[in-house]
Amino acid sequence: MADKEKNDNIKNTKSPEDILQSKGVSSVAQKEIGVLQRFLGSSMAFVILLEFGIIVFFGVLSRPGTFLSLDNFMNILLNSSQMVILAIGLTFVISSGHMDLSVGMTLILTSIVGSKVFKSVASTPELLAVGEYPHLLLGIVCGIIAALLCGALCGAFNAFTTAKLKLVPFIATLASMYIYQGTAMVICNGAQEKNLPRIFQTYFGHRKLFGIIPYQAILAILLGIVFALIMKYTKFGLHTRAIGSNRESARRAGIKVELTCFKIYMLMGVLAGIAGCFDVARYSTTNPSGHVSDSMMAIMAAVMGGTSMKGGIASVPGTMLAVLIPVSLQSGMIILGMNSYIQLIVTGVFLVLAVYVDYVRNLKPRV
Repeated sequence: MADKEKNDNIKNTKSPEDILQSKGVSSVAQKEIGVLQRFLGSSMAFVILLEFGIIVFFGVLSRPGTFLSLDNFMNILLNSSQMVILAIGLTFVISSGHMDLSVGMTLILTSIVGSKVFKSVASTPELLAVGEYPHLLLGIVCGIIAALLCGALCGAFNAFTTAKLKLVPFIATLASMYIYQGTAMVICNGAQEKNLPRIFQTYFGHRKLFGIIPYQAILAILLGIVFALIMKYTKFGLHTRAIGSNRESARRAGIKVELTCFKIYMLMGVLAGIAGCFDVARYSTTNPSGHVSDSMMAIMAAVMGGTSMKGGIASVPGTMLAVLIPVSLQSGMIILGMNSYIQLIVTGVFLVLAVYVDYVRNLKPRV
C-alpha cells in the first residue's frame, strides 16, 4: 500500500518545466498565435509604445535641442544605470513570488560601508584631509568587496525573515528597510562621506566611451544581458520562476526552495551593493537621505516590463526597457521646470498603472 502511494506521488510530481508551463500559454497555442501578434500583445510592446509616447510628449513641449538631444538621452541612460541594476534584482525576487522594499536603503548602507572601508584602507585621517591616498587601488578593491559583502548580508537577512521565519515578504522587507536606513544613519551620523577622490568620477562615474556613451550605462546593460541569459537558460532562473509559479509543486519537484530563496535575496543584495558603488563613483560622496523612491520605481519597472507580481513570469529585457519610463519622465519634468512634488504624484500614478497592467495581464486566459 505504501509503495502504491509512493508511486502515485511520483506520477503526480511535476518537473520545473511543467510547473512553468501551467503558468503560461502552451507551446501549441504560441505557434498558432504568430510572432508579430504575440509581440504586439506583450508587455515589451506596451513599454516601447509608452516610452515613445513620453518622448513625443516632452519633445513637443520642451524647447528645441533640450529633451530631444543626444546629451539628454545619454543623461537618461546614465541616470538609469543604478535603477537597471536594482530592477534586475527585483525581477528575480518578484518572479519568485517574493518582494523586497529595502533595496533603496540597502544601496545607501552598502555605499556608506564601502566608502568607510575605502578611506580606512587607502589613507590616514591626516592624509585624507589633504587629498592623498597612498593605497588607492587597494582601498578601491577593499571598498567594493565590503559593499558587496554588506549587500549579501542584507539579502541574507531578508531571506532569513521570509524563508525561515515565514514572515510576509512585504512586511519583512519593510521592517528591514528601516533597519538598514537606521544602521546607515548610525554609521555615518546622518552626514555624507567626504574626502573621497575625484578619480572615481574621472575614470568611471562620468567617463564615456568615445565621449558619448557612459561607462556606467554600458556596464549596467552588460549585467542585464548576463542576467537575462541566467533567467532564461540556467537552472537557477528556472527554479526561481518555478517557485513563484507554485511553491509546493517546486518543492515536490526537488527544488530546494529555502536555499533558492536565500540565493535570490543575496543576489538582490549584491546587486544593490553594485548600485551603491555606482552611486559613489558618480558623485564621489554618499547620499544617506536619498534613494527614498528607488524601491518603488524599480518595482514599477519590473512589473511594467513583464514580471508578474503573482510570480512565475519574468522578463529581464522588459525590465531594462521599462526603467527608462520613470527616468525619462523625471528628465522631461525637470526640463519643463515642473515642481518636484508633481514628479512624486506622476511616479505614484505610473506605479498604479504598473499594478493595473499586471492585473490585466493576469486576467488573460491561459491556454
